[in-house]
Amino acid sequence: MDTNSETPNIYTDGSYLAMTGGTWHSRDAPFKAGWIKRMLARHPGFTSRTVCEIGCGAGGILSELQKALPNATFTGYEISPQAHAMSARYANSTCRFILGDAFADSEFYDLVLVMDVVEHIEDCFSFMRQAKHKGNLKLYHIPLDANAQKILRGSNEWDVCGHIHIFTIETALRSVEHTGHRVIDWILTDGAIAKPLSMLSRLANALRRPLAKLNPKFAARLLGGYSILILAE
Repeated sequence: MDTNSETPNIYTDGSYLAMTGGTWHSRDAPFKAGWIKRMLARHPGFTSRTVCEIGCGAGGILSELQKALPNATFTGYEISPQAHAMSARYANSTCRFILGDAFADSEFYDLVLVMDVVEHIEDCFSFMRQAKHKGNLKLYHIPLDANAQKILRGSNEWDVCGHIHIFTIETALRSVEHTGHRVIDWILTDGAIAKPLSMLSRLANALRRPLAKLNPKFAARLLGGYSILILAE
C-alpha cells in the first residue's frame, strides 16, 4: 500500500496487516497478475520493459508478472514495513522492492501498476495526478463497492477493508479522466467469482454467474463482487 501523508497510519503501524489476517492479500496476487496479463495481451504494441507497482504490498503481483515478462525489470514501492518485509522473498536481480514513497523517487517507467490502492487514499485525486507522471501507461485496479446489495445491507467498507472511497464503473472511469488521464481500455474483473471469501459470496455467485453471462455491468451494479481494471495514459 502506498499513501500520502494525510492517510491514517494503519498501513505502517501493523493494523492493516492484522485486518488482512496477516496475509496482506497475498492470495489475490495470481488473480490480479492474470488480469494484468489479459489487459496487456489486448495491447501488444505497448512497451512494458520497465514496470513499477505503487503500493505493491507483499510483492506477489510483481513476482507473478516476472514469469510472464522475463525481459522486463520490476520495482515495487511500499510504505508499510510489514508488507515490505514480506516482499523480500521475491526480490532478485531484476525485481527490487523499495520501502518508501514512490513519488519521492524520480524514476520513470513504461508501465505503472496501481492495484487496489486508490480507494484507500484520502486525497485520491492528487495521488492519481502524481501517478500519471510516474510512467507512460498506468493500470488502475479499483473495486466497485457501490452496488445495490452492499448499499441495501449497509456494508461499511471503511471498517471492513479500509476503503474510504467507494466507486461505480462510471465514477471510477470519471475519476481517472478527471485527474488528466486518457482512458485507453477497461475491463471488469470478477474477484468474487474467482475467489469467494464468504458464504454470502458463494450464495451470491449462484445468481452472479448466470447474470454475468448476460450482462456483467448489471451484475456489478446489482450484486457487486467486481472491480474495474483501467488502462490509461
